[in-house]
Amino acid sequence: MKTWFINFLFLLVVDAARPAQAQTGPLMVDATAPTPPPETGYLRLGTSTAPGGHTLGVNSQYLTRDGQPWLPVMGEFHFARFPRARWEAQLLKMKAGGVQIVATYLFWIFHEEEKGKFDFSGDRDFRYFLQLCARHNLLVLARIGPWNHAELRNGGFPDWVVKELPASALRSNDPAYLAAVRPYWHQLRAQTRGLLWKDGGPIIGIQLENEYNRGKTGQGAIHIAELKKMALAEGFDVPLYTVTGWQGARYPEQEVLPVFGGYPDEPWGRGPSKMPPVEVYNFRFKSREGGNLGIQGGETAVRNNPAQLAHYPFLGAEFGGGVPVMYRRRPLLAPADVASMLPVQLGSGVNLYGYYMFHGGRNPRGRRSWLQESSRTGSYNDLPRIGYDFQAPLGETGAESPLFSQLKLVHYFLNDFGALLASMAPHAPAQQPANAADLMVPRWAVRTRGQRGFLFFNNYVRNYPTPMWPGVQFTVQLPGETLTFPQQPITVPAGSYFIWPFNLDLGGAQLKYATAQLFTKLQVGNEPYYVFFAQPGIPAELVFDAVSVQEVSAASGPVAAVDGQFRVAGIVPGPGVALTVQPRTGPAVRILVLTEEQARHTWKAPLAGAERLVHTPQEIYFDHSQIQLQSEGEPAFALGIFPALPTTPSGSLPLQKGSLEGVFQTYAATAPARTIGATAQIEQPGGPVPPIRQGGPAKGAVEPSDTAYQQAASWRIALTNANLNNLDDVILRFTYAGDAIRLAAGTTLLTDDFYNGAPWRVSYRNIAPDLKQRSLRLSILPLRQDAPIYLEDGRRPSFPASGQVSELRQVEAIPRYRLVVTTKP
Repeated sequence: MKTWFINFLFLLVVDAARPAQAQTGPLMVDATAPTPPPETGYLRLGTSTAPGGHTLGVNSQYLTRDGQPWLPVMGEFHFARFPRARWEAQLLKMKAGGVQIVATYLFWIFHEEEKGKFDFSGDRDFRYFLQLCARHNLLVLARIGPWNHAELRNGGFPDWVVKELPASALRSNDPAYLAAVRPYWHQLRAQTRGLLWKDGGPIIGIQLENEYNRGKTGQGAIHIAELKKMALAEGFDVPLYTVTGWQGARYPEQEVLPVFGGYPDEPWGRGPSKMPPVEVYNFRFKSREGGNLGIQGGETAVRNNPAQLAHYPFLGAEFGGGVPVMYRRRPLLAPADVASMLPVQLGSGVNLYGYYMFHGGRNPRGRRSWLQESSRTGSYNDLPRIGYDFQAPLGETGAESPLFSQLKLVHYFLNDFGALLASMAPHAPAQQPANAADLMVPRWAVRTRGQRGFLFFNNYVRNYPTPMWPGVQFTVQLPGETLTFPQQPITVPAGSYFIWPFNLDLGGAQLKYATAQLFTKLQVGNEPYYVFFAQPGIPAELVFDAVSVQEVSAASGPVAAVDGQFRVAGIVPGPGVALTVQPRTGPAVRILVLTEEQARHTWKAPLAGAERLVHTPQEIYFDHSQIQLQSEGEPAFALGIFPALPTTPSGSLPLQKGSLEGVFQTYAATAPARTIGATAQIEQPGGPVPPIRQGGPAKGAVEPSDTAYQQAASWRIALTNANLNNLDDVILRFTYAGDAIRLAAGTTLLTDDFYNGAPWRVSYRNIAPDLKQRSLRLSILPLRQDAPIYLEDGRRPSFPASGQVSELRQVEAIPRYRLVVTTKP
């Protein structure tokens, strides 16, 4: 039976079974089982100590840094897919967003497209990228392959490798294949001299191969073992060696760490219909598999079993920071599609949160071919030739998407409290959904160690309405205590997701529980400040144990002293101090409870000799003493800083000091407004295109031929006043309908994309070096009404009587203003 028909039947069943409102029973979890000590000594990895004595390690439960549990955030950024001149700012944006480790693929075809001619210049300068990471205290996981997927031609193999060696030799211990790999890896090692962890550098890990589940002669675990041996022979001695662990992965026991992932949609799927609910929105307690991750080739193999995985921590490397737009399937993500995955994965026991991708980009132009994955070259998927935006938190333009600040809410929590969470074991509730498609049972979990813990809840599933849950209370059975909270049952809105703490020490004050999410902390003088944020529609309540606390005062909401507790309900979120808690010993503890929107706009960085919070609606990153702000389309800037700076900051624009907003000292500035003209003059209307062909390895819709692209409608794009003087960038925004869109300078393709219903954004700063006074030309391939492709509900355009559409509805050139605020000690 066809996949699309199975999905259609599934949707009918789900829609018919969904009640108007779900009924909630007692939500209980037994967390009395003691957390076993982690197993050590099983893994045989690399040198873990840096010259200054700092160490990195790993046991069966979590990573360690200087001997303490460590739960870092890792984000994928392919430096060779983005202009070198912008790397530093983009890395600083990632750091501002709470990313601690930068993962990056090394693409063989980028660096040795022609045999023996190695290229590490310009945008391919791996060493300079590493040096920038080191400069800003960002760690690096280098994914050296030699085969890497990444939606690239031949999985990143140069054409000459594919032509010279038989297919059976590739990705195996065949001597000819290994002989081809060695010179390339030798060049990679030369790029990393002095930059490994053991040298005091940023490289803490190496990933070997990618999505490897092959098991024929010379393959399987013995091949990964041989690759590790080769890497060590080249000098790649690092604390961590990883392999992707999903879908029947094969690897040698004790020698490498399997890492996992999951995506909010599967654009590599075959059919044009909406997917059933995917696994990443459902807590997992018996499996680390996050659904179909699009592995190509290989053989069916036994999945990792719990006994095997008990030796390894649950590490994630490819939780989707977005998804690509492929030809036959074109998902369009909302921020919650990605952000709601965080409570689920963390609540399931993940102890490294790694994104693929965290930063989008563009494929470079090859000397001999286009470098994207394509069914024309026997690959499974069709991708745009150049565009690789991935709908990532930082996209192809380099700008922050709305998702970026949403993810930061959890990243800051992990940066500040990850050491506490890492050692906690996950516990499943008494009642769990039957499967990922069961939307009628609440989705939640806890992680605990002793009495302390965190509760994780998810009531969001992409493309499917979830019920509102009335009358919710959680009962957590702990060693020596049964904790029920909140005090009064609440209603959890549809689409809500959160992480709540319980029995947490806040500067000597014992927090029994909070119905607000813990965000970050900072020290102001001798007083600790803890920052929470409230979920929309859920009353914020904090309860403290009176044994550890002598007094609580609240700016809003009554303080009730009953049953040995101080309870503060009805807290009105805002930028001021919501609670002051005086422990029995030590200084007062100040607590802020922000709205979720306020928290999204609040950032933390060391400024003028102390950690400070910066509140701004603008995009932001920090460069030592400078606050870098960008504002798209709006010349006015606003920011607030807490604690107040010791001296007045200066700005690249006239900076006005404003009033206090809660604890934040405010400032404002306005840039001179710029109007950049953008017009489109049609040169050729769209011609008739043939029906979309089905075929390729996926047996699905394949991208039209170059001949079909000759029927694309085309426009000449004229820009006036388009310079970057005093601007961060200019975003060209095309609102259109069609099948595929391309932007060229003369005959040189600059970037492209497939239509998914969203306006297309192009960075003028990225393409400006290629313009060379050539005119800009835009082309839109007509989309046929009968196209067997997947588009989101409501995103398929209206079609005229001709049955095909290629419309350019609007062209805009949007200035991105910039403000630099310099702080002084």
